[in-house]
Formats: sequence, C-alpha cells, structure tokens
Amino acid sequence: MRDAVPIEFPAGYDGSVLLEQLARVLDPELDESILDLGFVRSLRLRFGQAEVALRLPTSWCAVNFAYLMAEDVRRALLSVEGIDRVTVRLGDHCAAAEIEAAVNDGRSFADAFPAEGARSLAALRLTFLRKGFLSRQERLLRDLRDAGCTPTWICALRLGEVSVQDDAIAIRQPGCAPVAGGSAAILQRYLERRVELALDCSPEAPLIIDLEGAPFSADRLQAHYEAVRTVRVALEANGSFCQALLSVQRLDAAGPSGHAK
Repeated sequence: MRDAVPIEFPAGYDGSVLLEQLARVLDPELDESILDLGFVRSLRLRFGQAEVALRLPTSWCAVNFAYLMAEDVRRALLSVEGIDRVTVRLGDHCAAAEIEAAVNDGRSFADAFPAEGARSLAALRLTFLRKGFLSRQERLLRDLRDAGCTPTWICALRLGEVSVQDDAIAIRQPGCAPVAGGSAAILQRYLERRVELALDCSPEAPLIIDLEGAPFSADRLQAHYEAVRTVRVALEANGSFCQALLSVQRLDAAGPSGHAK
C-alpha cells in the first residue's frame, strides 16, 4: 500500500520521514496504520506545507473516527522539522467540509460539531487504545503458546525476561534454557501500547496483565485468552470489510478501461 501512494516532493527531498510519520497514524477502531490500510490517497509537500488526501472506506464513516484520523495526521506531520502547515483532505466524506475546516485550523471536535462534541474525544480515544491493547496482547499470547509456553510459565514471565533477538522474541528465565519464538514486531507493538496506557513497564512487571495492570493466574489466563481472541477476530473482520470497500472504490475510479479516471 505504501508504494502505491502518489507523492510529490521538492527535488532532492527525502520524504521517507513523512511516510514514517503517516505510518504511525492508526485507524482508531482497527488499530492498523492508515498507510498500510490504503487510506492515504496522496501526499504532497511544497514550501514547508504538506497536503494529505485521505480515502476512507465509505463516505459515511463515523464523523468522530474521521476527525480522529485527520487530527492525528496533522499532528504527526507537524512534528517533522521544516513542516509549517498541514492540510488534510477527506474526499467525499459526508462531513468533510466541517472536519477539514476544524482540523486544518487546529480547532477541536467540539468546535466543528457543537451539537455532538460537548465533550472531547479523549474518552473515545482511550476506548480504542484499550481495545487495541487486548488485540495486541492476544497476538503475543498466541506466539507464546505456539512457542510451547504453558499458562503457568506465561503468568510467571516478567518484562525483563523477554527481549528481541533479531526478528524473534527471546525469553530468558533464571534456571531455564532460553526460549525463542514469535514475532519481535508483535512484542514491540504490545509494549508500545502499554506505554501509551501508562501501564507498568518496569523490568519486574508481569509480561501479561489486564487493563488495570493486574497479573493473571494460570486458571484465569485461558478464559482471558478466549475473550481477547474475540476482540482480535472482530478487528480483523472489520479491517477486511474496509479493504473490500476500498477495492470497490478503486475499481469504480478505474472505470471500464482499468485506468484511473
């Protein structure tokens, strides 16, 4: 998806940092990069001003979701040295005019939608962060189980005993042979979300905890795993649905010839 994004940069400008920042922006509900999902239609940079056109799966995507993504895009690119202004376009989204006017001017959701936005979107953002935490944790648990880790062993693991070795997870516990297996990227994403949620990330903290930071017993872990697997499956199903809708959009835009209109 990243290679397919039309980009326009000044001659000699290395735009990789802009793409890296966009890759950090997530669909709040799917917990996946908007760049990988194909939500970025184009990116242009001129005289310190970046313009990003987004392509959402439908024109009726929830207004608060669309606002969150547009706001995150603006903040991400403004963090890049030399970028003075960011303009986000939402195409044919039903509330594009209102969202663009507020986001591009640095105003809040409540300013854009006073009837709906009496509160900030902080609570909604936290809800999605917590849901994404559970999905990431399920993937990590699946890797640990596939590596032969028992529930008792998993519950006993501490953050300081788990590290990244090349592209894999490495587990080293006193008195036990090292265990390697699973994806380093999955572990890193899980730890990143722990930091975002201000959960304990000290070396002595249990690796697997609930949303309140409490550890699991071996008996509780299996029930928890089944619950978080449901969350992950739902997110993946929603993601597949969005991808299908975007594919239809591209076919419509290409027309009978197969080329973009």
